Amino acid sequence: MHITKIELEDIKSHADSTFEFSRGSTAITGENGAGKTTLIEAVAWTLFDLLDYKKDDFVRRGAKKGVARVTFESGLDEREYTVYRDTGTGYYVYDPALKLRIADKKDEVFRFLWQHLGVEPGTDLKSLFRQAIGVPQGTLTAIFLATDAEREKTFNVLLKVEEYRRGADELLKTSRYLDQQIAMIRENIARAEGQLTRFETVEAEHKIFSGESDKLGSDLELLNSEVADKLELVNALDQKESLINELKVNFDNRCAEKARAEFIFGQKQAEREIAAAAFITINSVRADAEKHASILARLRELERERGERDRLRIELAKVEGAIAAVRADQKHYEEDLESVSKAHKALQELKPFVTDQERIESEVEKLRNALAHARAALNQLKSLDEKIERLRESYRINSAQLTEAHEKAKDGAAFEVLQKRDGEIVREVARLQANLERDERFQSEIKNGLCPILSQKCLNLNEGETLEVFVSSQFGELKGQISVLREEQAAVFSSLNISRDSEKYAAQIPTLQTRAAEIGDEGKRLTEERSSLAGQSENLPQIEAEFSTAENALKTLDDPRGRIKVLENEVRREIELRQRLTASEKNLERLESDRRILVEQLESYKDLDSQWAQAAEIRDRTEEAHRVFLANETLAKSLEVREKEFALAGIELKDIDAKRGEAQAEFDNTGKDYDRAQYQKERTAFLELQKRQAEVSATFEASKRRVKELAGELERLAEIRRSMTGEFREKERLEKIAETTTFIRETLKEAAPRVARNYVHFVSLEANQMFREISGNPELTLKWTEDYAIMLEENGHDRPFIALSGGEQMAAALSVRLALLKQLSDIRIAFFDEPTTNMDAERRENLAMQISQIKHFDQLFVISHDDTFHGYMDNEVTVGRKSDD
Repeated sequence: MHITKIELEDIKSHADSTFEFSRGSTAITGENGAGKTTLIEAVAWTLFDLLDYKKDDFVRRGAKKGVARVTFESGLDEREYTVYRDTGTGYYVYDPALKLRIADKKDEVFRFLWQHLGVEPGTDLKSLFRQAIGVPQGTLTAIFLATDAEREKTFNVLLKVEEYRRGADELLKTSRYLDQQIAMIRENIARAEGQLTRFETVEAEHKIFSGESDKLGSDLELLNSEVADKLELVNALDQKESLINELKVNFDNRCAEKARAEFIFGQKQAEREIAAAAFITINSVRADAEKHASILARLRELERERGERDRLRIELAKVEGAIAAVRADQKHYEEDLESVSKAHKALQELKPFVTDQERIESEVEKLRNALAHARAALNQLKSLDEKIERLRESYRINSAQLTEAHEKAKDGAAFEVLQKRDGEIVREVARLQANLERDERFQSEIKNGLCPILSQKCLNLNEGETLEVFVSSQFGELKGQISVLREEQAAVFSSLNISRDSEKYAAQIPTLQTRAAEIGDEGKRLTEERSSLAGQSENLPQIEAEFSTAENALKTLDDPRGRIKVLENEVRREIELRQRLTASEKNLERLESDRRILVEQLESYKDLDSQWAQAAEIRDRTEEAHRVFLANETLAKSLEVREKEFALAGIELKDIDAKRGEAQAEFDNTGKDYDRAQYQKERTAFLELQKRQAEVSATFEASKRRVKELAGELERLAEIRRSMTGEFREKERLEKIAETTTFIRETLKEAAPRVARNYVHFVSLEANQMFREISGNPELTLKWTEDYAIMLEENGHDRPFIALSGGEQMAAALSVRLALLKQLSDIRIAFFDEPTTNMDAERRENLAMQISQIKHFDQLFVISHDDTFHGYMDNEVTVGRKSDD
């Protein structure tokens, strides 16, 4: 496959950008911040679900949603597809030829990508991209410099070694489930065998109960016949008993009705006598009762007149109170008018002092302003003295710093020489350290004293000297040289630090000189300003004395202008006061007239209390007669009605007594031939037959139920016997499955390290071939070991990754990562983001040449901010910086 187009809308610095690509190698160049790395991030996010920060940070500033579209030609069917993804929830695959979506949502898109990227379903696309396709900027060699544990954790995920272990762990659950099912089936078989031991007992019990049930059925038929005959006789006797009982109830009812009628007759007789007595009573008290009613009416009238009299008294009290209030107001108004007269006189006396007050107030205001200016000048003078003192301190500090900077700047001349020597020492120490490590490995191979190549004693050794002793002597020389260089490096480093500080101090000198001039100018300005302020504040004591004298004179006058204003306000009230006095005199005349009218009205009620006392005496004297009349009036009026009710009650009593005699005669005639003992005997015999019938019937039904239960139990046990055969077959099937599952689980556990070794072997072969092509040296052998470390074999010696040069490390890491990509997928695309970071010009040129030597890949993308890869790539795309609207 290869990518043909990348489209970005509102993604980071890209408002609306489209980039088209061809097969081969492509250099993506542009300034820092132009959005070059964003192209790799868009591919990682869209095709490999990898984004190293929040989606909100991926959106262009000010936009609500960002969109990325990546179009690629599939190696599966050689057709173009576009994968769309936005920062909302949109994620789908579009077929431009068919013009429709062929995969929607994350799960469907992942299944499509696994198929068309040529990787196994379930592959961790994020890890594949991060470790093989698009290694992040500056981390190409990082994982190979990490610890064994970190490398194992990273590459086990990529090679899916952990999936075999997880598969074995998941199958353990299956094995346990199968063991549980087998144990359950064994338990079911044991339970069924225990139940089948009852089969013969249940079968014998079924035969016994079947015989008993047949016998009980015959007995029940005979009992049913006897019960029917006895029931006919008892029914006839029941009818006779029922008739006699009805006649007895009728006779008892008639007796009860006669007793009730006698009671009512006596009650009506008593009511008639009570009404007659009440009639006599009201006739004896009627005259006094009528007099009591009329006097109550007279009292109500007197009560009304008394209320009217009290109302007039209240109004009279109000009028008299108002008269007193008006007279008080008159007195107050007269006193106020007297005060107004005094105010007229005081006004004439105060007017000559107003001119003196205005003159003194004008002097006080001028002195107050002069005093404020003098005090402000004094305060500014104090603040200015503090500023001048701080400026002097700043000048002293700046002068000291300038002197120090001049002294220390003298040591900066040797900086470039020291820096060059420091680089030479670092390279020489690295060379000697590599030789030392090589000799130490060589020493481990010659412990037996023989040459590791010829397997013979070395001929260059002196008599009695071993090869190991010879090599050890070389160690001492190398370590001594390294120690000397380390000491010199420490001294050079110390001198470099001093020299760097000297440059820093030299750079400070112009700034400190400028600051010294500024402080001098500021000091002159502040001195001039201080002289001006001192002149303004020297007259402060004289001004304060004059201001105090003027204020005392003003206090002595006691504000005549303010007092005049108060008196004028008092004088202005004269007209209003005279008007109010006149109004109060008129009001007083009106109130006196109202008082006289009220007194005349009250005169007509002077005999009211005596009239009330006479009427009350008559009321109290006739009150008892009135009460007796009211208590008996209703009963007296009911006399005629109660006499009629008494007569009717006597007639009804005679009629009920006649009916009672008839009922007694009928009951006596019907019951004289009836034998109640015979009836009780026959009914008892019938109940005994019914009881026996019920017992036999219940026993018969219980016997039938038991027969049915036993038949069901026999059928259930037969079904258990039949099902046991199926349980045995299921147990055998599950035991075979459990055996197979155990085998598969053990195989998966053993497969994990074997799969890893297999991947490492083939990746190592592929990486070695790539490394030789990149380096152009067929004598070098690159190895990727089982602990995921990189070793480089040269002339029979293995060099670890950490001992390789920078260029060798970069080429080795590139080879292994690209070989991984070829082994794990059909993807032949790789991205390199700023691979020349922190490299000098020579190393950048070597890396560009190495990447250009990579073969067997459809597309290689290199992100670079300079022209290092110009001329080494098949294509070049420039990303320009756009303004952020």
